[in-house]
Amino acid sequence: MHVALVVTGSRGDVQPFIALAVALKDRKHTVTLATHQDFAGLAEEAGVDFAPLPGSPRDFLAHPALVEALQQGASLFRASRKVPRQSSEHLQSLASAITEAVSGADLVVNTILSRIMFEDDGSVPWASLSWWPQSPTAQWPAMIFPPLKLGAPYNRLTHRVQGLMDSLLIAGFRKDGKLPPLPFGAPYGNLGREVPLLCPATRSMFTEPTDWPELSHITGYWFWDREWTPSPELVEFMDAGTEPVTLTFGSIWPVHRPSETLQKVLNVVRSHGRRLVMVGGGPEDVPDDVFRLEEAHYPWLFPRSAAVIHHGGCNTTGEALRAGKPQVVVPTFADSPFWAAQAHRLGVAPAPVPYTKFTPELLDAALGAALTDEEIRRKAANIGEAVRAERGVERAVDILEDWAERWHGERKSEADALA
Repeated sequence: MHVALVVTGSRGDVQPFIALAVALKDRKHTVTLATHQDFAGLAEEAGVDFAPLPGSPRDFLAHPALVEALQQGASLFRASRKVPRQSSEHLQSLASAITEAVSGADLVVNTILSRIMFEDDGSVPWASLSWWPQSPTAQWPAMIFPPLKLGAPYNRLTHRVQGLMDSLLIAGFRKDGKLPPLPFGAPYGNLGREVPLLCPATRSMFTEPTDWPELSHITGYWFWDREWTPSPELVEFMDAGTEPVTLTFGSIWPVHRPSETLQKVLNVVRSHGRRLVMVGGGPEDVPDDVFRLEEAHYPWLFPRSAAVIHHGGCNTTGEALRAGKPQVVVPTFADSPFWAAQAHRLGVAPAPVPYTKFTPELLDAALGAALTDEEIRRKAANIGEAVRAERGVERAVDILEDWAERWHGERKSEADALA
């Protein structure tokens, strides 16, 4: 089976798809990964066929207008209005590139973001992925809404409002891309009902509510265990004393002022008698008790860390959970406040420290709890065991194989009936 994987976004969005591609290849499927040119090297490293899509996540995440807005505490919806709108030519080019990438595929897998520019013409089975539980339910509110204790009516209402907000964001993209509109008020309404919708999060956090449709699934995280060799200098630093604290803000580093952030975090880390590993950010020259690297393989680094300070992306949160280490989460926008709240709810992290409240005093209290609270450390270790035991990406492949077989079988039966 030829599977086309279509994903737009940051590395945190793309890397799980590389894990999925590798798992599909292990099942003897042919795979094409369609994503930004930024990630061609990762695809090559994994031995996955690559199809470039126009644009770069840096065009959005590092845009000065977005950075300035988020530094002021803007929401994603308000902040997105600050960034100049993508041209109709670019969106048409993106839609055309996606159409070309999925041509001839036996199955297409996209995300709720790349689905916006994907045209379903009924000729191929497809499935989608959401980085948070997307399907409406009475059990919890939509991702961007607070978990108020107002019961099922409130929860259902938030999902309806979320659908309206999604429609407002999506409609312009579809129009400028010369694509037909998706259903207003429920642009993702067929996900989980008519096509599979997968959420790659640990089942220690969520399991499928009874009112979810049949094709909505919580699979467990999709981890890519790449072959990665740390430098001798990094190994020496990690082994030189007590476990250091790791700081990583991933794709959201442009919002932080790296030099100021380093000094603020380092002062707090030093006050707890620890050293610091800094992944990404800057500056290039750092003190002797700091090790800075551009990128790291988290499954190697996080288990060797005393605690992880991060931005709350779905997959960084998952890697910290798998490592069984306490977390300090500094959410900024999009789904990061949601995952920060879930880490705290699980008991593996103190209360989140939002970007707008990222003061030395609050960081000191949070890191102190992460390093010394035995209950947090115990829960982190226990959750780590549970996450490591999950077969998230293998379960996703099982679901996708079953879906493709079912879809093609139904079409064959229809064709036979008409013959």
